[in-house]
Amino acid sequence: MTEFWRAPLAETVRTSQRLARRRVALSDVGNWLECYAEAAPTSSNQGAANIPFQRWFHFKEAFSPKFVADTLGALPYKVDRCLDPFGGSGTTAVTCRMLGISSDVIEVNPFLADLIEAKLTPVPAASFCASYDRLLSDLESEPGDSLPIEGMPPTMAEPGVKGRFVFAADVYATVRAIVRASAALPPDEARLLRVLLGSVLVPNSNVTINGKGRRYRRGWETRPRSAADLIASLDDAVDMAAADLTSYAGPRRGRHVVHRGDARSTLANVDTADVAVFSPPYPNSFDYTDVYNLELWMLGYLKSGPDNRTLRHQTLRSHVQMKWHETQRVAASAALEDTLGALRRARRDLWNPHIPEMIGFYFDDLAMIFAQLRRILAPGRHAVVAIGDSQYGGIHVDVASILVECVQPLGFRLTESGAIRSMRNSSQHGGGFELSEHCLVFERV
Repeated sequence: MTEFWRAPLAETVRTSQRLARRRVALSDVGNWLECYAEAAPTSSNQGAANIPFQRWFHFKEAFSPKFVADTLGALPYKVDRCLDPFGGSGTTAVTCRMLGISSDVIEVNPFLADLIEAKLTPVPAASFCASYDRLLSDLESEPGDSLPIEGMPPTMAEPGVKGRFVFAADVYATVRAIVRASAALPPDEARLLRVLLGSVLVPNSNVTINGKGRRYRRGWETRPRSAADLIASLDDAVDMAAADLTSYAGPRRGRHVVHRGDARSTLANVDTADVAVFSPPYPNSFDYTDVYNLELWMLGYLKSGPDNRTLRHQTLRSHVQMKWHETQRVAASAALEDTLGALRRARRDLWNPHIPEMIGFYFDDLAMIFAQLRRILAPGRHAVVAIGDSQYGGIHVDVASILVECVQPLGFRLTESGAIRSMRNSSQHGGGFELSEHCLVFERV
């Protein structure tokens, strides 16, 4: 499996066609993968901007379909069922679907779980487009569509706070009206429409999503987005999805299950898999609940402040935006203890004093994941992980080396590792490319 992620795209296509199960059109697999931009790193979704289904929603924090295909093709055994404990945008599940391989994915974010379900569900394009046209022609705003949701950030809709707001009043009301009206559609069509509506929220807002949060666009006050702009963007998204469904959806290939919830506990619902392929959140203090805050509130996934707090507590402890409860230590690693000691000594120089505890919690959570994988994966099966390093106060957190030590007592042996790409440091550390993203291949012993 030596550096399998560096395979040329043409080789990936040939391997994928060899892997594809019966009733899967080999031309579909090849045509789908050939939309990938080969120059992009396979651990990033940058190269998937033109791949059907993947292009439905811009999801930066993901590996590519090529990475999944290369992983499955490099294993020394046939894969009938693949597991991804951190489903994200559904790259693993969608790639498996295109190959006719069954999958289990887990996703705690309800919007992203719907995104995965929408990609996996063969909705007839003609019926969906007809339903969408009827919804728009009958759409009428009601007084409640303009009202804020309890607990929603006060800047979400105009007038906002001190003249700053994310959505103009007509855009906000139109989004809420479409969400309300979509409830009358068949469930699969309603889910798909919410996902596509979610994909056009940021482009029709006054903000961009960058790094750990939102930033107002430069000159947003002089370049307002209107409800007409929103509908035009949504029309384009619906047309694009309809084209993908027409070309590639077909019958459901394999058995695909989307488990909704916290991976640390929801893995108990998975009985067995031949391989686990995943990329957990990195310990870089990104709160992904906050990153997808607009979609969660505007599309009705969050209905109150307590809903938001509950969801945030169900995420991996990879950030300091939450006050985490102290738990019993699980991860055992000499490298981890050395790192935690260095971070504690530098606590006064860190941008947040709780960073040492967060790093410890993070590896405890990953140890919990691998304890479940020991039950799910038979001896000789593999867990393939894409994971990145962090740095705080000039102290390097060598995530790959620490994880190797943490999972060894849990029954996993490292068989291959390699750097996939270099990542940029945070701005407070100069913004240079000093951090590494690794692919780690573990064998269940």
